[in-house]
Amino acid sequence: MKTTLIRKDDVITSKWAGGESRQYFIYPLNSSYADRNFSFRLSMAESYSEEEAKYSNLENYTRHLIMLEGKAHVFHKDHYDLLMEPYKHIDVFDGGWESSAAGKVTDFNMMLSKDFHGKMTVVENDGILKNEFCREYNKTFDFNAFYCGKGEAVFEVSTGEKIEISEGDMAILENVENDVEINVVLKESKLVRMDILH
Repeated sequence: MKTTLIRKDDVITSKWAGGESRQYFIYPLNSSYADRNFSFRLSMAESYSEEEAKYSNLENYTRHLIMLEGKAHVFHKDHYDLLMEPYKHIDVFDGGWESSAAGKVTDFNMMLSKDFHGKMTVVENDGILKNEFCREYNKTFDFNAFYCGKGEAVFEVSTGEKIEISEGDMAILENVENDVEINVVLKESKLVRMDILH
C-alpha cells in the first residue's frame, strides 16, 4: 500500500471566470486537464456568484459531484435538474452533457475516463472502512481517496500506519489489499470518500 498526503496549502489554485479551482490529484501524474488526456482527476471548485454558469465539456468522462458549502441548482439539459445541498446529494452524470449550475458554492469533483470505475460517498461514522464496491468488480482498489471538508479524520491501518488529515487535506491510498483493515476516527469532520479502480 502506498500513501500520499496532499495538504491544503500545497494545492495549486487556478482562477476561472466565475471563481477558482484547486486540482488535488490527476492520473497519470504527467497528464493534463486542458489536454483531456487524463484517466481521472480530483478537484475542488468555488463559485463566487449566484449566476448560472456552464460546466466545461468533458465528453468521454463521467463526473461525480458533491457540494461542500452552499446550495446549487444543477441543470442537465434534456435530462434532469436537481437542487444539491452540502454532503446530502451526489450527482453522477455524463461529462459530455450540456450542464450548468447556479449558486454560490464550493464543490468537489471526481472525473473518470470511460475505462475507470468509481464511487463517491460520505463517511459519516467511525469504524472499519468496507470495500463492497471493489467486490462488485472482483478487484482490489487502485485508489482510495479521502477529502476532509471539515474537522479532522484519523486513519488507523492494520499494518501499523496512522494517517491524519484536517480540513482541506486529502489522503490517497493506492493498492490496498482486501486483508488490510482501515479504521477511521472522525473528529467533527465531513469526509468524502472516492473509490477508483481500473
